Amino acid sequence: MNGADLLANGLPVTLEAMLHARDSRAARQRQALDCYRLPLISFSLVVPGAVKNSPVWQRVAEYALQEIAAVCQQMEWVSVWEARTDAPTGPEWMAAVCAPAKALKRHLAMLEQQHPLGRLWDIDVIDSDARSLSRRELGLTARQCLICLQDAHVCARGRAHSLDLLLDEIARRIDSYERERSDGKAYAS
Repeated sequence: MNGADLLANGLPVTLEAMLHARDSRAARQRQALDCYRLPLISFSLVVPGAVKNSPVWQRVAEYALQEIAAVCQQMEWVSVWEARTDAPTGPEWMAAVCAPAKALKRHLAMLEQQHPLGRLWDIDVIDSDARSLSRRELGLTARQCLICLQDAHVCARGRAHSLDLLLDEIARRIDSYERERSDGKAYAS
């Protein structure tokens, strides 16, 4: 089974389901911000194609949550609330964190950039005023395409690469990371 087949093994979701999941996520974010008045981490996966959740994607999400927890522990940032969602539209996680929002965004953006699977993670930070912090406002570069070195949004918008090529590259990255983990050489935060 090639990478595209492995990652496409699951329930396909519709655009309508994805839009509903986005609206539900936004409602949970607003509720958490209203309740805790703290910066919020909102995590999901970057999953091209119609299949957004599977055992493979669950593992990729779990790796991300472990790394996010390690960053917060290292910086002594405490989570006062967490919520996890596991739906056909993909795994999601949120946390209200006692931390300076810009520092939180900077550390998590670096995690997205430096971790072998970080390109598959979408880690947003929303400040206590409900403003989503961007990489650009922190002086960070745009996220790169999984295939080439171009801006990921430009390639995605223009559909520069086939879905099979993207899924094969993602499967290769996951396989490489999991092999290194099993060999005891996992990424160290």
